[in-house]
Amino acid sequence: MATTQVNGTDDETPAGPPRRRVPMALVTWVFVVLILSIVVVLLVVKVTRGTTTVVPPPVAPASEGVVHAVTTVPSGVFDAVGAQQAADPGEAVLSGQPAVSIGGRPAVVYVGGEFCPYCAAERWALVAALGRFGTFSHLGATTSSDVEVFPGTPTFTFDGTTYRSRYVTFAAVEEYGDRPSATAPAGFPKLRDPTPVEWALLKRYDTEPFVPGTSTFPFVDVDNRLVVSGSGIGFSPGVLQDKSMTQVADDLAEPTNSDTQALLGAANKMSAAICAATGGKPVSVCTSPGVRAGASRLGLP
Repeated sequence: MATTQVNGTDDETPAGPPRRRVPMALVTWVFVVLILSIVVVLLVVKVTRGTTTVVPPPVAPASEGVVHAVTTVPSGVFDAVGAQQAADPGEAVLSGQPAVSIGGRPAVVYVGGEFCPYCAAERWALVAALGRFGTFSHLGATTSSDVEVFPGTPTFTFDGTTYRSRYVTFAAVEEYGDRPSATAPAGFPKLRDPTPVEWALLKRYDTEPFVPGTSTFPFVDVDNRLVVSGSGIGFSPGVLQDKSMTQVADDLAEPTNSDTQALLGAANKMSAAICAATGGKPVSVCTSPGVRAGASRLGLP
């Protein structure tokens, strides 16, 4: 390389302007922007490809008038109805089984599906019975599936419902919705999974020798004293056919109506089992003639 002597030093010919270093702050910001871009892309992919989280469609709330009518049936109507002999197979009375406690109180456990007509009918009896021991909030209104027997049976849904009581805990799950789905393995969309307690009771008692058949809806367990399974609700959902929820609720004021006798007769027996679990509390309910008739029919003390 050619050089020139300047003031006694060798000075190489300059190769160009000096190189500038990139500030570290700029590098950091570029890295942050890159990470954020990746996160955004992943979120877009997740949304466009779907998610496994089940978000059920909103369910219309049951009217306040209907809920009030069903949960405040006069004691005299319950007493006048009494407890008729259940249609076979009927409810199953258990003995020698461990009590079921949730939250420090005897438990009533329900597992069902919104599509199921026997669940639809049983919910009326449950709401009427439990209304004597506590209060419901956020009861929904729905119908059983149009593609099942007793299509379009009007009813409540327990999905999203809360229940408060000094005497008993109510644990309920609706496993499936009411609209058929060609992509759902069970034929209806999944709504919720039972809790470990609900699942254990279902597997233990929703089968022979306790009830006929295996794993049928609805499943109701009152403190392991009374179990209801499938068509064993004790009456036919046909008593609710071609009626609205308002009509059924209005009928409950008259003990001679066929739907009133079916629903409140089952509710009296359910109440008797709850009273056996609570030690006869509240006294005003548990000593009533209707509940005593239910206990006598079931063979409960």
